[in-house]
Amino acid sequence: MSSEIDKELNGDSMLMHKSRHIHCDSVQTLTVDGENGPRFQNESLKGYKVHDWNMNETAINEEDYRMNTNPTSDKQVTQIGSFRTGSAQSAEILTMIDTSDGFIHDNPTIIEDVANERQNMMQQPIVSGISDDHLEEHQIYSSKKELQRKLYMMALKRKFEFKTTKSTTKLLLLECFDKECKWRVCATKLGISNMFQIMKFYSTHTCRLDMMSRDNRHASSWLIGESIRETYQGVGCEFRPKDIVVDIRKQYGIQISYDKAWRAKELALGSIRGSPEESYNTLPSYCYVLEQKNPGTITDIVTDCDNQFKYFFMSIGASLAGFHTSIRPVVAVDGTFLKAKYLGTLFIAACKDGNNQIYPLAFGIGDSENDASWEWFLQKLYDALGHIDDLFVISDRHGSIEKAVHKVFPHARHGVCTYHVGQNLKTKFKNPVIHKLFHDAAHAYRVSEFNFIFGQLEMIDPRAARYLMDIGVDRWARSYSTGKRYNIMTTGIVESLNAVLKNARDLPILQLVEELRNLLQKWFVTRQQQTMSMSTELTMWADGELRSRYNMSATYVVEPINSKECNVNYAGISAQVNLDTRSCTCRKFDLDHIPCAHAIAACRF
Repeated sequence: MSSEIDKELNGDSMLMHKSRHIHCDSVQTLTVDGENGPRFQNESLKGYKVHDWNMNETAINEEDYRMNTNPTSDKQVTQIGSFRTGSAQSAEILTMIDTSDGFIHDNPTIIEDVANERQNMMQQPIVSGISDDHLEEHQIYSSKKELQRKLYMMALKRKFEFKTTKSTTKLLLLECFDKECKWRVCATKLGISNMFQIMKFYSTHTCRLDMMSRDNRHASSWLIGESIRETYQGVGCEFRPKDIVVDIRKQYGIQISYDKAWRAKELALGSIRGSPEESYNTLPSYCYVLEQKNPGTITDIVTDCDNQFKYFFMSIGASLAGFHTSIRPVVAVDGTFLKAKYLGTLFIAACKDGNNQIYPLAFGIGDSENDASWEWFLQKLYDALGHIDDLFVISDRHGSIEKAVHKVFPHARHGVCTYHVGQNLKTKFKNPVIHKLFHDAAHAYRVSEFNFIFGQLEMIDPRAARYLMDIGVDRWARSYSTGKRYNIMTTGIVESLNAVLKNARDLPILQLVEELRNLLQKWFVTRQQQTMSMSTELTMWADGELRSRYNMSATYVVEPINSKECNVNYAGISAQVNLDTRSCTCRKFDLDHIPCAHAIAACRF
């Protein structure tokens, strides 16, 4: 995603490759022309100073240097500012561009012979990273900041302290904090580049013991954050501040405070993930590219009158397409809290696929679970799905959800999660027998079976029975349901998805949305591979259900009534099957829409 977003260069300058634009003062754009690469639009170079260039020497008047050309050559040597990478490291690049035919060719040559240090640069590798504490003369670093970072880390490992005696854009002088110690470092900038080379280095330390035994002054939260940065790559790291305190003490023999460890963790996470503010600012660009790369995807961002973030909605095109062609029209919705800097609530709508697995349908982000946010999320879900016949929505008993479902989906049926109702029964009445009877009554298929179980519950505790009646029996009892909820009785699919996203809910909004997209991508690919390897026409789950019921039906006795109807008897219990209407008096065929054992026996007969 980040590769689709323009990188800033100095001020208004930006450097992109191939089909992207270069905007640098009066050089306005580069446009793609054919397959050979971008052409110059021959814009005026007004404002640039032109100098003679010698490949073995520096450009004349290098302080004013912007673009150098050799009038006798077809090549131009161009410095295009400084650019930022994802890790915010900067480096100036000098690029040799062949413009003899009007095209910029790929693979530009990096000029390593900067200023008068060309030979040294060719002989010495550029040192990067902070893990290696080896330092010697003539080492070259990509920037002064990189060299300072290396020195700070070396001071921690070797337990000494230094001070900066002079620091300019072209010179860095350091000496040991102990005045009697001879340790010194002198580094200078290489020509017009950002690179620094160590010119003089006295490595011997003669520090007093009391200087080495105290806590290191360089053990800042920033440096510690840099040292632990790699630990936080990926999602779900459990490296807590107290773990950082222990780890730094073991590794460097330095005792840091819990507050410093917490700040170090925040800085490390910030350097990897970026700031939450940047994440919100980049979200619109991300959504644009997401829709372009995934046809049918729907995203929406709502801001308030002050242009502050309010709501976000996302439904991937593949999820919507699959729902309309292959998914049972039962949608479970729920919300869970976010744990990033600005908090908020993650709204989820999910279904079950043909293999009885979680099928994410849509996601939303808002302030909290209230009437306005739930109505907005369900309205966006309705706009994405359109009108769905026999739609059934399942949720917990949150009042805002119930209001929003009746308002946005007036023709849909709304059922409540039996797990949440059961937990409320446990809390209110504290009787495990009541909970067991409720579970059996809710999952009963026959009305007669429900009435018998619920009658027992009512005799044990009339208050509990009245509580369940007030909720609405048709909303939680399978036998009295007026809509098709199939075998989906709870919002467990959403709760399971919440558990999968437990660590992702710590992320800034952009990284959270990308984690959601990445999760769907992995699931869709895995399930597609499983589908291609299946040997049956049914999914593994459905095939297993039918095989189990087929084995049960082996001893059933079938008494035909006519060509489509028959009575099926087993252990003194009979059921009447109608294969024409695909129904059975046991009601499993009617409610689950999967043939029951009685129907399979009739089919076999």
